[in-house]
Amino acid sequence: MALITLALLCVAAWVLRRLGLAVYRLTLHPLAGFQGPRAAALTGAYEFYFDALRGGQYTFEIGRMHRRYGPVVRISPDELHVNDPAFIDELYAGPGKPRDKYAIATGQFGNPDSVFGAVAHDVHRMRRSALNPFFSKAAVARLEPAIHGVVAKLCRRLADEGAAGRPVDLVMAFSCLTTDAILGGTRMGVWARHYPVIYPILRSIPVDFLSWLSPETGVFLKWQESMKKRVYEIHREQQAGAAAEKPAQPQDTGSTIFHSLFAADIPESEKQPERMWQEGQIIIGAGTETTAFSLAATVFHILDNPPILQRLRDELKEAIPGDDEQPSGRLLEGLPAVITEGLRLSYGVATRLQRVNPQGTMVVPGGGGPEAGPPVVIPAGTPVGMTSFLVHLNPELFPEPLRFRPERWLTADGSRRDRRLERYLLTFSKGSRQCIGILAYSELYAGIGLLMRRLGGRLELHQTDRSDVDMVEDCFVPVPKRDSKGIRVLCRDQ
Repeated sequence: MALITLALLCVAAWVLRRLGLAVYRLTLHPLAGFQGPRAAALTGAYEFYFDALRGGQYTFEIGRMHRRYGPVVRISPDELHVNDPAFIDELYAGPGKPRDKYAIATGQFGNPDSVFGAVAHDVHRMRRSALNPFFSKAAVARLEPAIHGVVAKLCRRLADEGAAGRPVDLVMAFSCLTTDAILGGTRMGVWARHYPVIYPILRSIPVDFLSWLSPETGVFLKWQESMKKRVYEIHREQQAGAAAEKPAQPQDTGSTIFHSLFAADIPESEKQPERMWQEGQIIIGAGTETTAFSLAATVFHILDNPPILQRLRDELKEAIPGDDEQPSGRLLEGLPAVITEGLRLSYGVATRLQRVNPQGTMVVPGGGGPEAGPPVVIPAGTPVGMTSFLVHLNPELFPEPLRFRPERWLTADGSRRDRRLERYLLTFSKGSRQCIGILAYSELYAGIGLLMRRLGGRLELHQTDRSDVDMVEDCFVPVPKRDSKGIRVLCRDQ
């Protein structure tokens, strides 16, 4: 009898606690005055339902919230979302305005010690400074011959596969490693977003057993282990004095980014191998997957619009007279409109990217279109997100937002680049925490420019339509319909 009474008291205490928490979140919480679904304000289970149970649908639900409640909505008990382009520079501010990350959101990739996982502004700045030399314009310029060589190899492979009558999945073709897409773009990612504990659990299970249970997960974990092993080897080499005393440069034969990081002017605690392999995983995964999808989606839109394809080919023939000519990156950068429009419709990171102002309030200026209201003050310490998918499809910024229209990035006479809309392009985010996109742009210019110059007249879409490109799930990266066979092309004989 005593046990039953104790159990009932425990249940009653739990119910009272939940009721008290519900009352607090709806009436006394700092975000209680912001509009949004009551269920979202009460519990994170609302987001979990749309993301994990319905398959990456919360971004679309957030869009519906904005259509109902306006440009600022409460999407979870502790988080706001803004869909007002005028707020971009306030949220994703430059170095003079510190912005922390939302600690809960950084755990979804299981790399808390990487630059991506850095919550505090100062920690991120320190880790980012160690990476910047490796991704500077000068460093990327030195990589141009290698990038052009990879594109040339891709062109040969497309031609060989076409001669055999085999279509090629462009997303896979543009990926350096097939494992780049294993986790971030799979539906496991939406579960990890809500339960980061998935990663330590997976790492505690023998890899061979996981490989038997789930071959894709096993491949991913084996890739992690191989990277970790190499990082520890480099660390031992440097400690033994085998490595060069000066920081390694990207062009040094036999050098890797890890040699440079181990030699960087950062605290010794930041040079621990356990942290370094996490950094490497983030750099490789984040630095290739979104770029690969952007390349594939851009090629689709070009091939799906013959007038645009013809105009691009004419421009490329004028700029690059010979098929085998190796143009400079500066020359390819003179053809930006197609690239920029491809970035707009591929979104980069599809999910919201939150920032926190640790020092004070943030102000939404009160835009939001024809029904503009007064400025909205967001309390200090509040996680606030914006989403590239929603901004890039804003019809007030981009008329006919679903149409591929490269000319929107040019002046009225089409003679010059018009940069006015570029402030709304969030493919690589913005501000002091934006992605290191210089290498990505170099890959995009070379990939599109050289591929279209050499094979633009021979490539055709193979059993691929717009539904194989358009995002229907947010799994951190855009994911098309589940039965899609990919963005496939076939290279015809000359």
